[in-house]
Amino acid sequence: MAENGTAVKDQTVAPAVDNNLSTGLSPPSRTTLSSIETLPTQPNFQRGSLAEQSRISERSAIAQADLLMAHELEAEGNEVHVENDDDDEEDEFVEVEHDDVADYSWFFRRPPPKKRTELDELHPFVQLLSLSNVEDCLAVEAAFPENERCSSEKVEYRLTKCPELSLGVFYLPPKDPSKPKPRPQLIAHILATRTPALCVTDASMGIPPNWRDKSSSTLESCNGSEPLGHQDQGSTIALHSLAVLPEHQGKRLGSTLLKAYIQRIKDAAIANRIALLAHDHLIPFYTSLGFENRGLSDCTFGGGGWYDMVCSGVYPSNMREVEILS
Repeated sequence: MAENGTAVKDQTVAPAVDNNLSTGLSPPSRTTLSSIETLPTQPNFQRGSLAEQSRISERSAIAQADLLMAHELEAEGNEVHVENDDDDEEDEFVEVEHDDVADYSWFFRRPPPKKRTELDELHPFVQLLSLSNVEDCLAVEAAFPENERCSSEKVEYRLTKCPELSLGVFYLPPKDPSKPKPRPQLIAHILATRTPALCVTDASMGIPPNWRDKSSSTLESCNGSEPLGHQDQGSTIALHSLAVLPEHQGKRLGSTLLKAYIQRIKDAAIANRIALLAHDHLIPFYTSLGFENRGLSDCTFGGGGWYDMVCSGVYPSNMREVEILS
């Protein structure tokens, strides 16, 4: 063999070729006069592929046999756990019990839309009345027949002596750019006084003479009868007027106002009962709000024909009830 990459002489090539042909072997894939190059032997891919297919077929047969056995045992009522022989990845299933988890789905549920009423459109609010509301109260009193209305002097008297027993419903009219800012408008009210009697009387509805000159709200009667007007120590709230403007009637303002008033008296615990007068056609209305019909009243105000309605139980039962009788 020559050194330094020297080409091989021609006479050495011929015997090699003859030997290959004489033995029946295939000649090299490529020859030259200067050198012989033999391609590397390729691996036997077909043999490896057959082995892999054999291994997969074997595993598939095992899996089918396990599955068949599981179905047979399940038919007999036994539980079977079939193992997965996959070496690459093993899936595990974990069952989670949710019985002890609090259900907060209600928190995310939207409440059903509330149907808006005429009362909602007004956006009303309630507050105590004062002497500044005398004219407003007279406008509301126009809802009554003329002989049953509260006079201007009586409104002024009650808002002077016991404004804490009054309550009004106001609403703010819509703004008009061309007009000044509107003021809250009184659309319903309650006017009341205290009385020592168990029901509303003519005396509780009256006003004492020269009441503006008196500093006390408790006035002594000359002949020993029930004193006129508001009595600070009375245990009964005599509700003299529950009125709603005619244009706002039928919107449940009256019942809403009376419910709020009863709740205020209960929360303050300042009286044993609330009493009022009602005509016969209004008895069911007041009965539905917790009042009891005590029969025909002795009051002659407005021509008479009234019924005594009393709402008891507005004073806490665990506190001592004190009656001041005439």
